[in-house]
Amino acid sequence: MKSFFITGTDTGVGKTIVAGAIAAAMLARGLRVGVMKPAETGCREKRGELFPSDAIFLKKASVSDIPLDIICPYRFSEALAPAIAAKRAGVKIDLRVIKRNFEHIRAKNDVVLVEGAGGLMVPLSGEKLYIDLASELGLPLIIVARAGLGTINHTLLTVAAARARKIKISAIILNQSRKNKEDAASLTNPEAVKDYSGIKAVYSLPFVKGIKKDPALVKKGADILLSQGFLA
Repeated sequence: MKSFFITGTDTGVGKTIVAGAIAAAMLARGLRVGVMKPAETGCREKRGELFPSDAIFLKKASVSDIPLDIICPYRFSEALAPAIAAKRAGVKIDLRVIKRNFEHIRAKNDVVLVEGAGGLMVPLSGEKLYIDLASELGLPLIIVARAGLGTINHTLLTVAAARARKIKISAIILNQSRKNKEDAASLTNPEAVKDYSGIKAVYSLPFVKGIKKDPALVKKGADILLSQGFLA
């Protein structure tokens, strides 16, 4: 089983929820699952420490015993691209630290899910973007996109960027991150994305109320993905 880099077509598309559902699906297949969120921004402060809610959600969903500081080595309060948040905080994000932590997690698990921030072109550190991290780690992508109108354009642009860097794409997951009524776009987008991207591993995750607040509900998302043939 390979490790995967989970990216989005934009911010707020539900990467963390999907990553949690994937982790639960892999656990259901008997795999030891490691997770990583190299940098998290928009963290709330609790008891004098920054609280990386996404990383904590992933740690719970994967039942990981890896320390949170290794899962998420860089945390920032401002909700900005990591490179910009780091610069404003007077911190330098060191890709060597991220790679070392990744190798530590990979050595203890069968598979590792690395979640980015926003999309592939989000600045991570200095001149490095998240697409550079995915390339340097040698990880295939799982692309998370919105289910509704506009997602074909955003998804195809992400696919094109990955292919230009010769990064393999393992799957695309269209995520219904809000409780909206299904419309013609959300119903037809899966087939359209398959046709225009040439990627047949396209899955849909409907809205699951409360999933971000209750990791126990992540199993419901996992069951939905598995029922569609994910990991088959």
